[in-house]
Amino acid sequence: MISKKYNDILNKLEKNIESKKDFNLAKSALSDLAICYIDEITRLTDNYNFKISSFESRLSDLEKKFLEDTEITEATLTEKIACPYCNYEFEVEYDYENHETICPKCNNLIELDWGEFEDDM
Repeated sequence: MISKKYNDILNKLEKNIESKKDFNLAKSALSDLAICYIDEITRLTDNYNFKISSFESRLSDLEKKFLEDTEITEATLTEKIACPYCNYEFEVEYDYENHETICPKCNNLIELDWGEFEDDM
């Protein structure tokens, strides 16, 4: 489209400028102006492409870091309890589904009541 418009302007100048010298001067000035615009557009495009590439790289790094930081790992929560039979203190892994455990010292079955955390406050 630009080259067609450029050629249309050159044809118009050639038809309307009688002096060959004046036509060549106008043609040269128009070419210099077109090259100047093309150079500026190329510079801006290269600059924006570099910025976009940098942003894409940073975004990729941030996405990787986010996924690494939010990787779900199973946390083991333990609760220290005392056996009601022998008073031996030991840790039990917290599991809301588990309602009983065996004392490692006296081997008695202990009922676990995890309770409601809000009630403990």
